[in-house]
Amino acid sequence: MSEYISDLANAEQAKSQTENPGLTKVDDLWFATDIIVIRAENKIFRVLSSILAAKSSVFPRYTEKIDVSCSICPIFARNNILHSYFMPSPAPVHMKDLLAVLRLSHKYDVPYLHRRALHHLITEGWYRETYRLDESETKHVTYIDVGSPIDALSVALAAAEVNARWLLPYAYYRAGTYPVQKLSGAPLMEGETRDCAVKALVAHTYLACGVLRMNSHLTEQSPPTCVDSSKCDGCRKINLCALWGYLSVGGFTHPLRQLDVISRNMEKNGMCSYCLEDAKTKQHEAATKFWDDLPGILGLPSWDELHAMNRAAMGEDEVLSVNV
Repeated sequence: MSEYISDLANAEQAKSQTENPGLTKVDDLWFATDIIVIRAENKIFRVLSSILAAKSSVFPRYTEKIDVSCSICPIFARNNILHSYFMPSPAPVHMKDLLAVLRLSHKYDVPYLHRRALHHLITEGWYRETYRLDESETKHVTYIDVGSPIDALSVALAAAEVNARWLLPYAYYRAGTYPVQKLSGAPLMEGETRDCAVKALVAHTYLACGVLRMNSHLTEQSPPTCVDSSKCDGCRKINLCALWGYLSVGGFTHPLRQLDVISRNMEKNGMCSYCLEDAKTKQHEAATKFWDDLPGILGLPSWDELHAMNRAAMGEDEVLSVNV
């Protein structure tokens, strides 16, 4: 109570100062003294409701008739008040916290937090404009992640909820890299993830076909320009066998990663420069078509429309400079 009285006294003192004609009140930074206590599970927060209202156009409706039992997600409340809790990329963040901020910043209309969450997903590779993977995504090729597709499906679910449809193609691509048995069993086929899991199965089938189409050049014979057809044909056979083993063991399908693996192996196995260039050209053409057709396979708008949605959502790149 003494703290509350002190706050009121300070407010009255500040009010009297504004009556001095030599001072100018800055309205955007002049908050009312409407102190509220918010309870979220077993945590309570003592804040000015006017600050919450300044952060979000939705909060005023919640603070008109507020009581101590009002429940607001603590992650979101901490992000609104403590900027250091959810720092911009490349600061590390747990996926569950990231998606919570994404959803709640959309629900409570806090644009800078929403863009910051989206920017985290972009820098983590969940949105891309071409089929080409970053080097960090292709250097670990001996084993494929055998974990759960839940992260990819969680991103897809959250992206759909906040109308960030431009995140969906690669989210479903990532989910589709997992074996059918991981996508078709419980708990993914139950509850809110069911529709996303079904679409991931569609993606899985498309990815499996993509692996074969992008590497169909391995079934061809050496062109007339080949320096050593016997050696180059042998190289194709080696990589074709490796590709078949990749598809038949474990049921994983990651055509974009496998594209780079095959390219490096052909060069390492001594394929001549003519055959290597011809193979890479055919790979590029097949991968470009695969990527261009991906949104349509998933029932999404074209890439041009999705890229336009991305630009509209992100606006000017303020994510790293606003409210940090």
